[in-house]
Amino acid sequence: MNRTLSAAVVLGLALVAAALVFGLFFYHARTPERTVQVVGAATRQFDTDVARWRVTLSRGVGFDGLSGGYSALHADVQRVAAQLRGLGLPDSALIVQPAHANPRYDRDGQMTGYDVNQTLLAVSHDVDALEGLALDPGRLETGGATFQGSSLEYFYDGLADLKHALLAEATADARRRAEQIAGEGNVGAMTEASAGVFQITQPYSTDVESYGIHDTSSRRQQITVTVRATFTTG
Repeated sequence: MNRTLSAAVVLGLALVAAALVFGLFFYHARTPERTVQVVGAATRQFDTDVARWRVTLSRGVGFDGLSGGYSALHADVQRVAAQLRGLGLPDSALIVQPAHANPRYDRDGQMTGYDVNQTLLAVSHDVDALEGLALDPGRLETGGATFQGSSLEYFYDGLADLKHALLAEATADARRRAEQIAGEGNVGAMTEASAGVFQITQPYSTDVESYGIHDTSSRRQQITVTVRATFTTG
């Protein structure tokens, strides 16, 4: 009899304990976790270290001068390329694109011949030298060709590392913002995070695009990124 009573008591206590454990588990499962969602941001300005000059040379020819125009323009482009090599640019930094011809018309809309064009790309880490040429192309001897178009673009070799650093800064900024909202001692682990696209613009620009921006027109550039993060709070 005593053994039966003892077993019943033990079983009862076990059932009570199990009910308590289940109740606590159910309570915590049903209680929503307290979190705070914030958006952190990081911005830096940086100086580019690579310049790319795109210059197009052109010659005007008559109807029967197309073949000769191609040959003459090729010589003009090679002359400019040789001068760039003389300034220290290696062959690997020079890219000559295929030539092409466009019809030329007079004011009455009558075709009078062709404009033969060819583009030369020069890439250099000596940004000052290449920029100086692009801003004063008259220093180059072009033979009988004229400059039809010219543009400068600027790039940065360390952009990948800079992006990693910006992501870390934006994440740290997100935590600081969470602490300002919830209190410094109440912010716990980050449970979720997503990064926005990078916006690379001219300094002090407010331009933003949903797919990102990479503006290469400025020698000094500005990069911005955001991080959307969720933190637990105590």
